[in-house]
Amino acid sequence: MANVFVMIGAEPNTEWLGDCIELDDKGFVVTGFARDAAVAGGVYGTSRPGIFAVGDVRAQSVKRVASSVGEGSVVVAALHRYLHGI
Repeated sequence: MANVFVMIGAEPNTEWLGDCIELDDKGFVVTGFARDAAVAGGVYGTSRPGIFAVGDVRAQSVKRVASSVGEGSVVVAALHRYLHGI
């Protein structure tokens, strides 16, 4: 029996970000810049307020679909708080 594993998130496609947000030396988005880390999603805040990163593109993520979905659901609440100035 043969198996095939595809790692589509192994190399980040972040060149288009330019100098917009901080990237690590491998090109992954650095997170943890939120003003209040206690706020849900705070650990996913980038170096630019109001921009969050989740999933494979985030530095130190586990590169798994289920984790990416979970991170995204947490950030939705953080985005609402950011947009409403809470």
